[in-house]
Parts: sequence; structure tokens; C-alpha cells
Amino acid sequence: MRTLDLLASDSSHLPFLYVFKESKVMEKYGYEIDLHIVGGRKAPTMAHRAKLALAGEIDFLSGLHHETYRERAKGEKRLTYLAQAQNNWDDRLVALAEIRKVEDLKGRKIVCHSKAPCVSGNLRAVLRDCGLKPEEINIDVIDDTSGKFLEFVDEITAGKAVAALVDMPFDLYGIKNGLHIIELPDRPVIHNTTLLATSDYIKANEETVDAFIKGFIEALHFFKTKPAEVIAILKKNLAQRYGLEDDEYYVHLQREWSKLLNQKPYPLPAAIQNVYDLDVGKDPQMRHIGPMEPWDLHYLRKIDDSGFIDRLYAQ
Repeated sequence: MRTLDLLASDSSHLPFLYVFKESKVMEKYGYEIDLHIVGGRKAPTMAHRAKLALAGEIDFLSGLHHETYRERAKGEKRLTYLAQAQNNWDDRLVALAEIRKVEDLKGRKIVCHSKAPCVSGNLRAVLRDCGLKPEEINIDVIDDTSGKFLEFVDEITAGKAVAALVDMPFDLYGIKNGLHIIELPDRPVIHNTTLLATSDYIKANEETVDAFIKGFIEALHFFKTKPAEVIAILKKNLAQRYGLEDDEYYVHLQREWSKLLNQKPYPLPAAIQNVYDLDVGKDPQMRHIGPMEPWDLHYLRKIDDSGFIDRLYAQ
């Protein structure tokens, strides 16, 4: 059995990636997954991600949503996206009962869990789309990669903020503590589990890449169709990290994520354009890089055209 190193950029990727690993869908292809996360021994910081991939020290990477464009602008073209597990934003905005609509947030403090453009950048964009002016948006970014967002909800209940952007299942924790969710417009995003490898690795390991994408697809199917098994995996691997022990949090996490995950892990064009615009807006030197340049979907397309995914869901 060969071990494949998979690096997660952030704890927000872990609900799906733990299921990918522990469902053991890769075993029939002769592989097992060794899952790493930024902040651990393999990759102490975000800056290690691209370096590890380009040095051939990891097999696959989940994330790296912006560096691909920056690296291509510098002439480094090897970083390649192969698939996308979800295309819709999963972050939830929890707020005090008195905050009934986005307009009520005008000038008031919102706590946000990440400075990443795909998190705080999208939050700002959504609030602007809902009618707030830039000077009316008051976001306090507390960059936290731990995945434990209890204190973000506690900031609101303690009167230090009126709303917080959190990952699931901390939206449910907020509701259980008297808060409610502010409904935001849907926003297509390249977010969480975006499967990446280098073109060097892909060329030298085409059979492995084919098997990994198939396992990735089977893990999506497993997550969607085997809730009891998924809930057990989520609780076993995330309860200590989250500080949440009750089963209802993991029931909620499986149910809500299963709605978000794609049966066929293609990116939406609007999602690619979104992540591209967030980068180009920060660095005009990247404007000669096209939105689709880092993507190579022909491996996924070949698997899809074979009927592999349709047969999986027809069972």
C-alpha cells in the first residue's frame, strides 16, 4: 500500500478531507492518505504550501487559491488545479437578534475568522453587494487557523461585536446561544477543497493522479450518501479541535456540507472569475494571466466521460 501525502491549507477543509482519508476509498487503488494541515510539522506556515508542492515533498494539496496566479505572474507555471469539491460559499454570518438585515450592520463590528481574500474579501464584497458602502463596513479580522471558533460567537454574546463570520458547525453553536443567521446572497467561490498538484508530478504519475481523482469523487459520494458513517468520522476527528462534543453538531455538519459538495467536481466559471478578481484587484501585474490558466480539467473530464460518476450515483 503506497502512502500519498495530502496537505490541507486550513482547518475549514478538514470535514471533507477526513472523510476522504477515513472512508478508505483509496485502498482499492492501492493507496492510503497521510493527511497534513498547515500549522503542523509538515507545513508550519501557509508559506510552506507552494514550496513543498514545487519541491515534490507532497503529492497533493488542498487549497492554494491565490498563489497559483501570483506564481504564474512570476513565471512559475507548474501549480495545477485538477478538481473542485464545492463552488458555493459555506461561511455563515451569525448575529444578535436585533440585527435583522445587512443594513443593520452599518458601522457595527463584525468579527471575521480569516484575512484570506476568499473569506474576508468575499465578506466585504457581499456586504457591498447588499448596499453597504466601504466606509460603513467594520470588519475585525482575527486570523485564526485553529478551526475552533467558540470565542467568535462568545465575542457577540459578551457584547464586543454584533455579528461574526464562522465556519459550520459554529453557526449552530451560535443559534444555541441565542444568535441567528443573517441570510446573504449566494456567492460562487473557489473555496476549501480545491485539488492541486504540480505539472511535473502529474506527468510522472498519471496513474496515481487518475486514481486520486476517482477516490476524490468516491469520497464526495460517500459524504453525500452515508450520513451515519460520515457523522462518526467527523465527530471522531473534529470534536477535540472544535471543542464541541454533542452529536447534533456533526449531524448538522454532514447535512449542510453534503448540500454544498459537487457530485462532479468541476469548478463554476463564476467561482473561478471570483477568485481571479480578488487577486487581480490586489495586484494589477497579474492582469496578463487568464482566469483558466492554472486549471487542467481533462483528467476529470476523461473520468466523467467514461461514465464513472454516473454509475456511482446510479447504484
